[in-house]
Amino acid sequence: MTSYPPYLVYPAYTGVLLIATFALVPRQDIRRLLRYAVLFGAVGDLISILLAQLIGMGGYTHYGPFAFLGIPFFPLIAWSSYFVIYLYLLPPGKTWSYIFPVISALYSVLFSNVLHNLGIFQWNLGTLLAPFILYLVWHGAVTWIYRIVNDVKV
Repeated sequence: MTSYPPYLVYPAYTGVLLIATFALVPRQDIRRLLRYAVLFGAVGDLISILLAQLIGMGGYTHYGPFAFLGIPFFPLIAWSSYFVIYLYLLPPGKTWSYIFPVISALYSVLFSNVLHNLGIFQWNLGTLLAPFILYLVWHGAVTWIYRIVNDVKV
């Protein structure tokens, strides 16, 4: 059986997310949401990873040739794609402004633990509570900022 390098997981999961984005979200909505997705996804991931590495919380590992200055670029693309889907599926209503970020944070913890088990992401402060807090703050801030900027009544 052939063993593949772990860094090939990065383009694989990014490709799956891109396919899911183009399958689920209409093109005009992708264009409309892309600027928010890059800001919240790529820039948000960059900031959260730099902070997580600074405090020793964790970070990406085994990224092989897919990085620049120690920062892998496939996760930035993947998070941007993820937030296109997130913002497209974000339901209206005040109650959903609280429920949707919690559910999405739980999903992100699940997915990050899959990446942790695959050996391409490392959590140092636990794999449940610390990641959940990080993702909950991130998704809550994205929801709040997006709704304010777009003047969405909740």
